[in-house]
Amino acid sequence: MNPLKFIWGMFFRLFPCPTKIELGRIGNPDQQSPVLVTCNFYLTVRRLFRRLKGMNAWLLVTDSRGVNVWCAAGGEDFNAHSVVSAIKTSGINDLVDHRKLILPSLGAPGIKAKDVEDQTGWTVQWGPVRIEDIPAYLESGRQRSAEMKRVTYNWRERLDTSIGALFPFFLVGALGFLFFGSHLLWHYLWVATVTFFFFMLTCPWLPGKRGLTKVVLLEIILAIVLVVSEVLHLPYRFFIRADLIIAMVMLFIFGSELGGLAPTMSSDLDPFLAKLGIGTVGNVAFAGTVRTELLNGLRELAYDRDKCVGCRNCAEICPQGCWAFDDQNRAVLAEKERCTACRACIVQCEGKAIKAEAKIQIH
Repeated sequence: MNPLKFIWGMFFRLFPCPTKIELGRIGNPDQQSPVLVTCNFYLTVRRLFRRLKGMNAWLLVTDSRGVNVWCAAGGEDFNAHSVVSAIKTSGINDLVDHRKLILPSLGAPGIKAKDVEDQTGWTVQWGPVRIEDIPAYLESGRQRSAEMKRVTYNWRERLDTSIGALFPFFLVGALGFLFFGSHLLWHYLWVATVTFFFFMLTCPWLPGKRGLTKVVLLEIILAIVLVVSEVLHLPYRFFIRADLIIAMVMLFIFGSELGGLAPTMSSDLDPFLAKLGIGTVGNVAFAGTVRTELLNGLRELAYDRDKCVGCRNCAEICPQGCWAFDDQNRAVLAEKERCTACRACIVQCEGKAIKAEAKIQIH
């Protein structure tokens, strides 16, 4: 393991952390062993090798510009071209007898499976959403349970993704206090840390469906405490005031970013940045993307039942379980309110029945 890359991948996930594009061997794979595809984000590759230890498989590490699967697919940097190129240049065709490829489920917004199949002759199968489910998936004969198809956001996942995305902001704040308010640096460090862990661990139980609405109650409580401390002229109220203001600012930042981190909810920050015309931050694209236009109401998810060919791809790859099927094997958008605009169904629909239609003229 490369310690520096591990630290970079863990704490600076807004920025690329690439590893080698290669055909990796897990255990002692042979001509019948499964072929899995992943991105060339260092942390993802290391976790795959660790989780699949004791199994035999080929791991096709493809170009995603050093970004994780979900973000790279959303930004279309992890796409069919990446996978096709890897198949044609890795020599995997000569190493296995079968032509079955297992793609990461969260890569569906970027990798169009039909293009991969048409250009390579390989059959695409979608693996589980979570790395830890891959061993059970392989041992069950590559059958995905309903749970394997759906995203979750438990406390481990919340801490993992939020530390990687929010630590740079935490560090910038610490540097700011170091140079411009060193007498409050330790206050900032402990208040920001406690606020972070409290919010990330309790957010599922806070009222509201979006990140910003979840912090409203906490902001009100802190504001009341601030007013009371000022009215009562409490001892050390300067530091009480500073701590409360730091907590309120950090809560706003955490709440704004939560939807961008959680695959289970829509983003608050992404559409706002898109409205400001900000194209990218780190490795995440905003302005001009179909996703942000869906979130901003410039487009809407449209479905033409008459064009549905019954491929069932929408239900297979939707991480939220928004799609169902009627008795004529036609898709039904049964849980539209759960849609987070990931675009996977649009990309994978073989009949082009699902589109992001413009509601107004988009320039």
